[in-house]
Amino acid sequence: MFGLVGAFLVLYLVLPQFASAPAVVAALRKADWWWVLAVLPVTFISQVFSTCLQLGTIPARLLFGPTYGVQFASSFLNRITPNNVGGMALNLRYLQKTGIETGAATASVGLQSLVSAVSNAVLAAWFFAWAGRHHTGVHLHVPAGRYVLPAIALALAAGGLLGVTPAGRRFLREKVWPFLRAAGSTVTGVASDPAKLALLVTGALGLPLVQVVGLALSVRAFGGDLPFVQAGAVYMAARLVANAAPVPGGLGALEAGLIAGLTALGVAAGAATSAVLVYRLLTFWLNVPLGALALRAVQRKGYV
Repeated sequence: MFGLVGAFLVLYLVLPQFASAPAVVAALRKADWWWVLAVLPVTFISQVFSTCLQLGTIPARLLFGPTYGVQFASSFLNRITPNNVGGMALNLRYLQKTGIETGAATASVGLQSLVSAVSNAVLAAWFFAWAGRHHTGVHLHVPAGRYVLPAIALALAAGGLLGVTPAGRRFLREKVWPFLRAAGSTVTGVASDPAKLALLVTGALGLPLVQVVGLALSVRAFGGDLPFVQAGAVYMAARLVANAAPVPGGLGALEAGLIAGLTALGVAAGAATSAVLVYRLLTFWLNVPLGALALRAVQRKGYV
C-alpha cells in the first residue's frame, strides 16, 4: 500500500517539474561538471557522520570499520522502507550481534532517532531565522509555550490510565520499566563519557549539514549563486515536508520541495530541476548499489 501511494506521489509531485524539459536540457549542457564531481564525496562523508552518531549513542566500544559498513547497508534498506524502519532494524541487529543487551541496543537506536530529530529541528530553526533576518526580513517565531501544558496533561493522563488498571500496571512492570532502565543506563553511560558526547554531537549535526553542502554544490554546478544559509533553509524545509510522506527517503516529496524552494529564491527552473536531480542521483540513488554491496559484505562477515 505504501509503495503504491509513494508511486503516485512521485508521479504527482515530480513529473510536473519536467514541463520545463528544454530548460533542463540546456542547464545540463552548460553545467560545470567539476562542481558535480565535488558532490560525489558527500555520500561517503555522510556515512562517516552516521557512523559517529552510532558510536556516540552506545557506551560500548565499537569498531569503526564494521560500523561504517553497517551504516552503508542501513542506507540501502532505508531506500526501500519508509521512515528509516529498515535501517533501524539493521542497526539493532548489529548491536545485538556485538553482544549488547537488547534493551540497551533498542535504547541506542531510539536515542539516534531522538538526537537526529532534535538536531534537525535546531538546524531548521537556525537556518530559517538566519535566512529570514539577513535576506527576507522575516523572523522565525515559534510559540512553543502554548503546547507545553497540553503535552504535560496528556502525559499525566496516560500515566494515570496505566497506573490504575491491572493490565496497565503489568505492562509498566514487565515492558516499560525494563526498557526505561536499560535506556537510562545507556544514556547515563553516554552522558558520562565526553568522547561519546563529542561523537554524538558531531554525527547529529554533521549529517544534515553535509547534505546542505551537497545541495549548494549542485546548485553551483548549474550556475546558481545561492548563499549557504539559503541552501540550508531550502533543504531543511523540504526535509520537513518529505518526512511526512509515507515513502522511502521522502522520494518525490523531497525533490518537489527542493525544486520549489530553489525557484522561489530565484534559481532558474531548469537549473533548479537539474541541480536537484543530480544531487539526488549522487546522494540518494548512489546509495542503492553501494549499500547493497555493503549489506552483502556485513552479512558475509557475520556483523548482522
